[in-house]
Amino acid sequence: MRTFRIGIYCLSSCEGCVVQILNLEEKILELLNYAEIVDCRVLGIQKNEKVDVALVEGFVSNDEEEEKLRKIREKAEILIALGDCACSGGRFLIKDFNNSGIRADPIDKIVKVNYYLWGCPIDKEEFLHLLKDVLHGKKPREVSKTVCSECILYERECLLDKGILCLGPITRGGCHALCIQNGRNCFGCRGLSDDANIEAFIEILREKGITPPEYLFKMMELRRYERENR
Repeated sequence: MRTFRIGIYCLSSCEGCVVQILNLEEKILELLNYAEIVDCRVLGIQKNEKVDVALVEGFVSNDEEEEKLRKIREKAEILIALGDCACSGGRFLIKDFNNSGIRADPIDKIVKVNYYLWGCPIDKEEFLHLLKDVLHGKKPREVSKTVCSECILYERECLLDKGILCLGPITRGGCHALCIQNGRNCFGCRGLSDDANIEAFIEILREKGITPPEYLFKMMELRRYERENR
């Protein structure tokens, strides 16, 4: 296997996804037998050369970051969006706040993205599997299940039945229902599942006696707009 050049870049974000990569410790060192990190601000590496794989964390918040992202895309063969901020513009993290007038663009609004790694932060083992697939020329396996289906797998009680708001039924799975297993509800950090029906979910909430939050109606309209304008 040839040595792959990897660049790790951060836009507006907490850099938690990069920390998850570094938390792989020995495993990431093993990976470096086949790949070289040629650009990573956190590690103090900046060779400013073309890369085989660009890993981008964060959303685009201004014109300067947009230009930076375009330059990254120009020099990268493959571009991977890391985390909810890069994948959705942090849509599922800032949904509870009034963010009108704030620019928070997902990176695929600006450039072509080859692969997405969801979560806040990303799952480090999932990252490792995806990167290994990419380096071996394999197409990474996409997760089609929801967080709700994973709750069933792990035999967790349904929070909706308890009258607690949980976005598991409309959220992309793959996290092993980590939040629910640790005593909290799903807040949607892995993005909407491919077949998410927000309108039906709102009706389920009403049937359960749960007041649907305002952001769900905004998401429903945004989802409809995105599908109509693909």
